[in-house]
Amino acid sequence: MVKISVMQFSDMHTASLFPSAKTFVSSILSDIDRQKKEVPPISKPNILIVCGDLIEGEKNKSNIEQASKTIRNQYIKSKTVLQSLCEKIFCGNTNNIIVVPGNHDVSWCHSCKSMEKIKKRKGLNKLLKNPNSNYRWDWSNHSYYKISDFEIYNRRFELFSEFYSEVYHDERTYSLNPDEQFDIFEYPEEKTLVVGFNSCFQNDHLNHIGSINADCIANCYEKINQSKFEEYLKIAVWHHDVQGYPGRSDFMDYRTLQVLIDKGFQIGLHGHNHKFDIFETKFSSDQSMRMNVFGCGSLGAQRQNIPLGESRQYAVIELDTMDTRVRFNLRKALNQPPELPIWLPGNIIQNKDKSYIDVSITRLGRIARMTDSSRSIQEAEVLITRKDYKLALEKLSLLDIKNPFVRRLTIECYWQLDDDKRLIATIDRPTSIIEFSYLSEALWREKDIQNLKKVIEALQPDEKYSSTPIFERVKKKLDDAEHAED
Repeated sequence: MVKISVMQFSDMHTASLFPSAKTFVSSILSDIDRQKKEVPPISKPNILIVCGDLIEGEKNKSNIEQASKTIRNQYIKSKTVLQSLCEKIFCGNTNNIIVVPGNHDVSWCHSCKSMEKIKKRKGLNKLLKNPNSNYRWDWSNHSYYKISDFEIYNRRFELFSEFYSEVYHDERTYSLNPDEQFDIFEYPEEKTLVVGFNSCFQNDHLNHIGSINADCIANCYEKINQSKFEEYLKIAVWHHDVQGYPGRSDFMDYRTLQVLIDKGFQIGLHGHNHKFDIFETKFSSDQSMRMNVFGCGSLGAQRQNIPLGESRQYAVIELDTMDTRVRFNLRKALNQPPELPIWLPGNIIQNKDKSYIDVSITRLGRIARMTDSSRSIQEAEVLITRKDYKLALEKLSLLDIKNPFVRRLTIECYWQLDDDKRLIATIDRPTSIIEFSYLSEALWREKDIQNLKKVIEALQPDEKYSSTPIFERVKKKLDDAEHAED
């Protein structure tokens, strides 16, 4: 029996969202009624989770007063939508709504004002590579900047904080202190705990990388590490996706998921990449523990910002907290005028284009004692963070390459060392679009066009690869090269 049903929104971008908030809310309510009659039927949602980017934001970086006015007006529309849905679906109980910030919720005007331009000096490039660096590089004017006023810098969430308090009628607040930017929602009857995190720690107009403050996760764990929560299903919510191909930097380090699994989370919900996403990641020291991660696509991004072949989307996730089953239901917008939205079942390639997919989750258990192999994997991960790829490879070479963690780390080391021959030999046949990206680039650099062509032909029937922009770009590059030879 389904105990809890989660409606998952993300990337509302309410500056460009459907012109009328009332019309949009009506479209969601119509879809909820439609879901009850579908086969199989979908349960009415108990919780609404919004995975960030509630607004479009404001790129004006010179006038804080004017930029703040624009952002506040956008939040008014977001608040109207959320409060209306809360009234219609949850009888006004705001505890059933969970909201986290996204990169569009970051005030660029505040981050700009918090920085000062500095002169180039020796060692700055190295400092820029530090994930917690206070230094920035601006490509627009080829200059270095340093965060000089952290009080102003932290205020880039000030307007989101105001909105947050208003949504919850001042019953909940949002701290401007980075290590306190989480909120815990407890549902005792359903034995479920949901925690909203800020994956925009250090995200600003010059740094688009996603990350969650480490102390923030530690502080959260102090609060949820209680005996009464031992049997609870734990869900973590943030904004950024955790997978990206070369050349892209606006995603969160996948190793953060290892930390969240270590803290007992079994499900992760995110947005940001404007298309639905489903994958599983296992805990490196105990692979019986894993996290299922669901990205729901974009609810309100403009057409030009949605990946080719996709549409506006949201999801309904049905959880049986007494069992290990989760059903992810995808909803997609018809190609309608913005003022006339209609939502219908989407199609999930991984499940023969059905509108839903069932996955299993692990129940919370204690971490087993580390085996020698898991300890070596963790040691290799530490070495990779220190950029000591050769020593990491020495440890990984003693382990089974069939282990997905060993394979992933080995490939990363070869990539960082520009060892194309061993990278090609290791991947052979890609198991993910990221591996395909690495393999195709290595084959191209080795001028092994024949094998690159074979890889393209082998993967062409699989839409998991052929429907992605990176596959299309590599195929076009290969086609252009062949035509040039002719």
